[in-house]
Amino acid sequence: MTQTFTPTRIPPALPGTSLLGLKATNLLDLGEAVHAGLTPATVERLGKYIGLSLAETLSLLGLSSSTYHSYRRAGRALSADVSTHLYHLARVTEAAERYFEHKDAAHAWLQTPRATFGHRTPLQFALLPEGAEYVTTVLSRLEHGVYT
Repeated sequence: MTQTFTPTRIPPALPGTSLLGLKATNLLDLGEAVHAGLTPATVERLGKYIGLSLAETLSLLGLSSSTYHSYRRAGRALSADVSTHLYHLARVTEAAERYFEHKDAAHAWLQTPRATFGHRTPLQFALLPEGAEYVTTVLSRLEHGVYT
């Protein structure tokens, strides 16, 4: 007699994916979604959620307005690089919201330059190589009472 295994627990979404509207529960799914490119509407949605204007969000991502609108008009997905940047922003946003337990406080912290990040905002720093990892590490340290 063969029994079929039925999982009793659904794996949680990866950090940052819910803000992007992704259902990725593992790194392979996330990698495929980012490689395929996120939609241009994701830029507006995430920026608005964090409290940034479209112009501020595009500037943060290093994406020109004309390029963004070209993608949007053509219905094309964003490049893998821009999609990766969006994922990093979403990831640090979720981490800050977990730490501060209040969305407005977290978003204010993310948009304020900090000496810890070389006088950049945590959002700006998150887009540097390994920057998102460092921002989440700083938040974890703060949570454990280690002030950096």
